[in-house]
Parts: sequence; C-alpha cells; structure tokens
Amino acid sequence: MAQAQATRLRPREAAVRRERHTARGGKIGPGSVGNLVSLAFAAEKGVPKARAARLFNRVASTSPLPSGKLRAELIPDSSWKRAGKTLGPLASQTVVRVGHVLSLAEHVWGNEADATEWLTRPHMELRGATPFSLLKTETGGRAVEAILAALEYGFPV
Repeated sequence: MAQAQATRLRPREAAVRRERHTARGGKIGPGSVGNLVSLAFAAEKGVPKARAARLFNRVASTSPLPSGKLRAELIPDSSWKRAGKTLGPLASQTVVRVGHVLSLAEHVWGNEADATEWLTRPHMELRGATPFSLLKTETGGRAVEAILAALEYGFPV
C-alpha cells in the first residue's frame, strides 16, 4: 500500500495528464454527453445482474467490506434476490450511478485502485459518510460528483 501511495498522482497532476491525452486525440472524459445518454438507456432497459456484480466487486477490491455487504448498502438483499437476470429500474439506476461515479473518480485519481479507495473511505465533506454510501440516491450521487469536480479543478470543496 505504501508503494501505491508513493506513485499516486494528485488530482491536479492527473487532470494535466488527461488534458494532454485529450489534446493528442484521446477520448473525451467520462462525463461526455454521449456516455451519459448511453447510461440513461442502459438503466431504462435494466442492467444485467452479472454486470452489476462485477462492478461491485471492483469497488470492493479496496473496501474493508466484502462485495455482497457493499452492494447491500445500495441495493437491499431482497431486491437483489428477487431480480432475475436483469435488475429492476431503481436498482439499475443505482448501478449506473455507481459506474458513472467510479469512472469520474478514476478520471480524477488516475487509476481504479485509488478511485475505489476514495469511494469507500469516510469523507469529511460528507459528514463522515463514504462517497459510495451516498450513491443510493440521485442527490447523494450529485454531491459526490461535485466533490470530484472540485478535486479535479482545484476548487474548495
């Protein structure tokens, strides 16, 4: 872990690298309109349960909680078990929100490990809650996105 922290980029340094990458023809960041529209349609159709499980496993990789307990913070076990191969509309929107915020966090922090660690650790601007736990609601997701935007652009949080 100490070695990973030594190579961690600060949010602003990561932003400079992304700007250079985009200037050289790299893809547009995770907040592009086309990506958000795709996410909206994915949520409307329903997210496959297997895809959602893979996403929660990625987030749980740096969490002190196992994947199932982490998932249960956002999608209750009863809803998860009741769903067939595809999640219902509310659970699908939650999964899409988690995926979108994880992309934004990766964009800010520069890699998945640092992004998932940030998502699963308490944050003082969230009154000690983890950013992940706020993704249960749209409003909470927007609060997490606002913090990520502030981190990326160096604004006060």
